[in-house]
Amino acid sequence: MTHGARQSPDAKAQAALDVLNALHPITPRSALIEALKKALAERHFMVVARAATLSGEKLLHELIPELKSAYARLVHDPVKRDPLCKAKNAITRALVTLECVDVGFYQAGILYRQLEPVWGGRADTATDIRSSCAMGLAASGHLRAVAELTGLLADPEVEVRCGAVRAVSCGNAFEAEAVLRLKVQVGDVEPQVIGECFGALLAIAPEHSLPFVAAYLKQKDESLQEYAALALGESRRPEAFKPLHDAWDDLVSPEARGALIRAAALHRSQAAFEWLLTIIETATAKLATAAVDALAVYERNTQLIEQVKAAKARRKDPI
Repeated sequence: MTHGARQSPDAKAQAALDVLNALHPITPRSALIEALKKALAERHFMVVARAATLSGEKLLHELIPELKSAYARLVHDPVKRDPLCKAKNAITRALVTLECVDVGFYQAGILYRQLEPVWGGRADTATDIRSSCAMGLAASGHLRAVAELTGLLADPEVEVRCGAVRAVSCGNAFEAEAVLRLKVQVGDVEPQVIGECFGALLAIAPEHSLPFVAAYLKQKDESLQEYAALALGESRRPEAFKPLHDAWDDLVSPEARGALIRAAALHRSQAAFEWLLTIIETATAKLATAAVDALAVYERNTQLIEQVKAAKARRKDPI
């Protein structure tokens, strides 16, 4: 079973959508607020979703009560009233954007699930709601936010676990560091969740987390090696380049070394660029090509691109 038939609005809903889509960018604020209040009270979920999105984009804090009221209406008989959680997703994203600090709303949201029929069973369509509410709870200043978000790190859905990592990292830094370290050590069936933890740890506690993350460059699991390398590169911290460089001799597989190349390109430091130029000039054709591809994103850096061309020209074998 699919939800395709329920996606098409009826004539009344389409007329309401047309009104919203016709709103001019310079519509007076008061008129915009009135139009969106009316739309948020509509029954069709697509109209509510569009109105909620506009409320967030226009930073209309005055509409927070109407957004919460619409959400409350849609959680009753939700599969019928709001299939795929389209309206509720838009509402929760808007409330986070508008810096709503309703702790109770977010506490309920991180627990919300909406199981809907799909081919072969049922699927939870409320993953974005839980992720958005996790971020809202963390941003609300609630003192127990990190403690209450830890349960989402074991959520059945990988998208929610990743969202929970990002939300936890926005809470109290000391609490977040402890929770995320534990999550890394416990592990996850999806390596990308641990990758999110690596990035978050390097953002909230770089001095202490850099050696912790760098140690995973020596793991046998190449997925963890790759995520650790990319997190170090993306951190762009000067001290993060050395473990990437030093891991080259330890990680002998082309895939693992490819991850180091991509990480070095992300680091963007002069030392990283010079190392990649050396790889282009002296490494195997496969690795040299990987380095060229990794640096291609800096096409506007004419000096670097010229250096890449020169390194390729100095090779004994062309690539």
